[in-house]
Amino acid sequence: MLEKLQKLGLSQKESHIYLALVKLGEAAPNHLAKYTSSNRTVTYNVLQQLVEKGLVAYVKKEGKRVYCISRPESLLASVKEKEEVAKDLMSEIGKIMVQPASRKNVEVYEGLEGMKVIFDEIRKAKNLRVINATGLIFEYLKFSAKHIVKDMEKTGRPKVIGIQSMKKTPLAKADIIVKYLPKEADNYATTFIFDNTVVIQVLKDKPFLIKIENEEIFEGYKKDFDVLWSKL
Repeated sequence: MLEKLQKLGLSQKESHIYLALVKLGEAAPNHLAKYTSSNRTVTYNVLQQLVEKGLVAYVKKEGKRVYCISRPESLLASVKEKEEVAKDLMSEIGKIMVQPASRKNVEVYEGLEGMKVIFDEIRKAKNLRVINATGLIFEYLKFSAKHIVKDMEKTGRPKVIGIQSMKKTPLAKADIIVKYLPKEADNYATTFIFDNTVVIQVLKDKPFLIKIENEEIFEGYKKDFDVLWSKL
């Protein structure tokens, strides 16, 4: 939970204090400081920061402040605010952006952030086909993987050809139509085929993805997939 709280933007100290309040229900600064093995002044300052963020509230009992967390839904407030800022910024960028001459039909993405960008598209894809599915998304995007897969299920059950090791991952239990390649065909170059787009992904050390937007390439991969699907 601490790591997830930090993913939402809380500092390490804020996360420790917040989680302590979750477990205690309510507490005075002195008690919290002892419970978290923290300096009392630091604890009080962190509590003030959490109050200002709307994540913690307090009442006065016998003239002293006693703190408790606000509703857990308050954690979404800052996320929603950032989302609105991002939407406004995207709109402004779209109005003034000049497409680079080098951008044709192929884009390369690297690292976890690049992987997240691509999966924001994949999770909305209709008639998704996947070859060499590994299930490693649950290791690389451990906080968002289950939500991405649920979105894929809602959009339309994907057809997935997985490698044998995928059977040991949560992806094997998802509401997808799945067939498996024989063990000797195992490899980790996963191909996603959807919406006139082909994405080739390699998850080894740092994620590496190539996105190709081309109708002929899409149709070619789609036909190959359907032939392979019929043979398995």
